[in-house]
Amino acid sequence: MSPIPCPACSRFLPESPTSCPGCHLPLTGPNAQRLWQVDQTLATLQRERTGLIAALRAGEVSTAPVAAHTFATTPGSAADAAPRAAEAMTGQGLQETAPPAEPQRAATVARRTWTTQQTLLAIGVLLVLVAGSIALAIAWFLIGIVGQLLVMAGFTAAATAASLVLSRRRLPSSAEALALVAGGLLLLDVAAARRFGLAGLDSVDGRTYTAVTGLLAAVLLAVLHRTDRRIAGFALLSLTAASLGWAGIVAFASNASATAALALAGAVLFGVLHLVVPASFGLTRRAATGPAGGWTAFSAVAAAVGALSAGLDALSRPTGPRVDGPVVDQLQADGLASVALLATLAVAGALLVRRVVAVRAARLGSRSAVRVDWTGRPLAGDWRALGVVAVVATVSGPTAILGLALQLGAFWSAGLSLVAAVVATWLAVARARTTSLGVAWVEAQAGAVLGVLVFVCAVEGSRPATTIALTATALVAATAAVHRQAWRAAASAVGAVATVGAAALSGSMFTDAASVLAAAGTGAAVVAIALLRRAEPEEAPLAVVGHLTLFGALAAALAASLADAVVITVLVLVALTGAATAVLRAHLRALATGTTAVASAWALWLAGGLVGPRSQWVVLAAAAFGLAALAQWRRQRTEELVLGSVAVLVAATAVMVAMERSWPHAASVAAAAYGLVAVGYAALPHRRGVVTLGVVALTAAVWLELWDADVATLEAWTLPLAGLLLAAGLWSHRELGDRSWLTAGPGLAVALVPSALFTMVDDGLARPLVTVVAAVVVLVLGALRRWQALVVLGAGTAAAVALTQLLPYAVLLPRYLTLGTLGIALLVIGARYEQRRADARQAVSWLASMS
Repeated sequence: MSPIPCPACSRFLPESPTSCPGCHLPLTGPNAQRLWQVDQTLATLQRERTGLIAALRAGEVSTAPVAAHTFATTPGSAADAAPRAAEAMTGQGLQETAPPAEPQRAATVARRTWTTQQTLLAIGVLLVLVAGSIALAIAWFLIGIVGQLLVMAGFTAAATAASLVLSRRRLPSSAEALALVAGGLLLLDVAAARRFGLAGLDSVDGRTYTAVTGLLAAVLLAVLHRTDRRIAGFALLSLTAASLGWAGIVAFASNASATAALALAGAVLFGVLHLVVPASFGLTRRAATGPAGGWTAFSAVAAAVGALSAGLDALSRPTGPRVDGPVVDQLQADGLASVALLATLAVAGALLVRRVVAVRAARLGSRSAVRVDWTGRPLAGDWRALGVVAVVATVSGPTAILGLALQLGAFWSAGLSLVAAVVATWLAVARARTTSLGVAWVEAQAGAVLGVLVFVCAVEGSRPATTIALTATALVAATAAVHRQAWRAAASAVGAVATVGAAALSGSMFTDAASVLAAAGTGAAVVAIALLRRAEPEEAPLAVVGHLTLFGALAAALAASLADAVVITVLVLVALTGAATAVLRAHLRALATGTTAVASAWALWLAGGLVGPRSQWVVLAAAAFGLAALAQWRRQRTEELVLGSVAVLVAATAVMVAMERSWPHAASVAAAAYGLVAVGYAALPHRRGVVTLGVVALTAAVWLELWDADVATLEAWTLPLAGLLLAAGLWSHRELGDRSWLTAGPGLAVALVPSALFTMVDDGLARPLVTVVAAVVVLVLGALRRWQALVVLGAGTAAAVALTQLLPYAVLLPRYLTLGTLGIALLVIGARYEQRRADARQAVSWLASMS
């Protein structure tokens, strides 16, 4: 979508429009080009106007040239907007252009900072107020009534007069500081007069006193600001005093609804003051929107507390009618009144925002200019208060429905959901050709209301009511997805979730199994719809919701320990949706294939269990072969690795299940079969590494049989593995680069090293003899073939066997014979050191030259 709005109705325009799709305004020809230039000029003028207002409020003199000169020379101005607009607009419609550059206001309006002088003055104000408070508290009873009056009036009047004098002498910071002192003293004097019983004021009710004195102080401070409008402190303190006075009036309320009503009246009062007070009151008039927004927010909070308190009280009561004929208890009355106030805030706030926007649009020229102005300074002036009103209006509607629904109960909540659904559906269908912000706001409110009503029905624990509310939500979401292109993805997700929830709750009215099956079936249907909506905005959210629903249904079935038939049904749906996704969505094929494989194997396992334990195991064992066949069929593709990995996991599970059920021969046969399949798979091009799985499986088969036969001979366990490793290494010698440590090293190490080490504790002669003969044969073969691994392993094994056989006898020899032999050996080595070192180097070089 283009960010360019229609100049008449503010609807966003598509690319290269010939007319507005909302109001059908023609957008081609010379008039359309001129209209574009006028809009650009208005936007530039509005930004210039905003900068000038900011400069005037800052009290600084702009050094910028006059407006006409600025427009003619500033980049992005109206003077050069025309050629840019002509370049951007074609005979076929408006084209998107970059927005004009923001005017450089930094050169004309200096940024205001907190100066050292202002810091000193602020600290001085604080110290003076504290000192005055202490002195007044100490001396109050010593100076009598006359002294009290003089002190109260004298200091306040002196500070006020000094502030006015300093302002006239062009000392604004000092004037503001003394104005704050004067206002603070005034409020302090008013509070102290009642606290210490001046003129019997302590007998007056605190709320009445606060209301009267606050409003009188507000009037006095407003008059002072009118006397010198350059002193903003009087205006701000005037509004503060007025708010405190109105707070005294609000304090008369006895419940939440009355508090909210009085607060709302205060908001209206401040708003009226903003409109009717003469402009001569300056900032007091302009800033009145601040308290208006604050009291609006306070009214909404108070009404929400009253409505929700009554609703929670009704929710905690035992079952029964919520309203007994004409008799309504006080809490319920307060709750209903609070609901009415919240509804008033929602409607009145929306109308107020609409009216203000319309007036500003008439003043600025278009709604797009209003949007630019509001978004450009959302926290400035009237826009800040209007933003508060907009937020309050948006939140108040759903909150009112929440409080009302909690008080009425699930039945009436379901009825309200139907009403909200009808309204939202009518808006989506009847206003399909407009993107008015007001209509969108009402539709969003209807959606939020439906969500609140679903929540209330669920909290009430009524399955029929919740089902009705969810069904209504699903219908509204489906309508919005059809008639609102921008909302299609979100509306589709909401509709899918609501549909799944309604289906699950409908099934739960019968049995838990029906609930799970209904949810799973609905989830599968949602996935199917997502697959049919290829490349559409709703495809991804529908697919996510559908798959999450299926997995949630599976988890619920397992958690509730439902029958295997129910779990099998859910698994079949998961497998079918996964298979369809794998076929139709290539970028998800690997993940979908894995999900399908796991779900299918799991379903087969449970289905076999319905027949018997042996049939169950046979089905599981066969599933591994099927998955391996599928992996071979899909080789050279992304899903091959996934299918092969799942096949390995299923095969290992089948072997472990057979062992757990004490079927060693079955486990051995299965392992051997899997090993042969792996060897066959390794015969494929570029798949020779799979032979490792074959070695593991065949070795496991042999070991299982040996374990069942209680064979304890070491070589019976090592030689089969050694032979398989040696065969696999020699078979893969080309892939391994003819390196002896990779091809023959593992197998020979398994065959020789364990037997050589075991000769240390073996008293027999057969094992050492056979081991040393095998080691010598390997050594000779390695020397002839120039294989390093064979030479090292053969020599190391022979030496190890020789040492294990010599050590027992070396211990029994006489010490002089042992020591003498070692000494002679050292002498011979020392005498022929040079020659031996050369021979050692030659041997190392010869060994290193081997493969």
